[in-house]
Amino acid sequence: MMTKMVRYPLIFIIAALLLEGTTGFLSTQRILPHLPTLNVNLQARHQHNEEHEDAKPSIHRRSLLASTFAAAYSSCFLPSSANAAIELATPSAKLRPRSKLVDSIFAQQMATGMVEYEKEVEQYKTDLFQKLFNSLANENSDGPSIPVIVEVGMGTFPNAKYYAQALSSSGIQLKGLDIVGVDPNSVMSSYAHDNARLYGLSSSLRTVNGVAEDLPFEDGSVDALVTTLTLCSVVDQTKALSEIRRVLKPNGGMFMFWEHVLSEDDENLTLQQNLLNPIQTFSADGCHLNRRTGVNIQKAFDGKVDLNYVTLKDKWVIGPTTFGIATV
Repeated sequence: MMTKMVRYPLIFIIAALLLEGTTGFLSTQRILPHLPTLNVNLQARHQHNEEHEDAKPSIHRRSLLASTFAAAYSSCFLPSSANAAIELATPSAKLRPRSKLVDSIFAQQMATGMVEYEKEVEQYKTDLFQKLFNSLANENSDGPSIPVIVEVGMGTFPNAKYYAQALSSSGIQLKGLDIVGVDPNSVMSSYAHDNARLYGLSSSLRTVNGVAEDLPFEDGSVDALVTTLTLCSVVDQTKALSEIRRVLKPNGGMFMFWEHVLSEDDENLTLQQNLLNPIQTFSADGCHLNRRTGVNIQKAFDGKVDLNYVTLKDKWVIGPTTFGIATV
């Protein structure tokens, strides 16, 4: 089992780092036990990114000095959105250096290697997003509006289908959605916009490089914030949750989460997660197998959380999952 978990990612990640001559990290979304054999064919994707650079400029963090980050950001932060309802704040220069090659490999894997996982969690996510959108409908019952939804660790935007489904079936009378995807891996952006187009969300989505511990939004400016398989890898989970609460609107801002965690009901699995955690953390951009994220969310939101727990079948160390909606 251990060989299955690390065989392909570890080999290619180490090779990529050696080729690029830098110490890089992987992207925010990572489901290491279920990545298929690596099939690296990135030439077309790089060409696609270059063709769209003018329309969707990105910040290559390794090539910018911290002192020039803020100035460059102001002129080439992200593509415009027809439904933009929130002005983004200038971020700090706290992003870690990353390996563009490793980020490219990992982004491709996240775009192609999550099919079976998404099939198993589809009904859970469908219900969760529907609940979120029903609550948004109630909050916007006075008339048409454009809610702001931030997804931290958006990755390739596999949740696009759930946004579209929930929006179409919730009966919400909205002018549109302002969806802002935050991810430290700039390569993820083109995949995210591809998925947005696929589900009719092109005019709703903007993407930005950033981290959960330093969100580029003003206090109390966001209607809802979403994380799915993200809080396992943030550097400082307490800080990240504090930031999430900070940017949510008071008296009704919602935080929807779906996160794999330390097992609560299987001692053998808990032991395996703790033993394998160093390998997972090294191989998957700091992803931790043994965090008690549900407990930490309850603390951050003063217990105002609809908290649920499930162990997914056949997902081994990433099977134990906490999910729900916290409210400010």
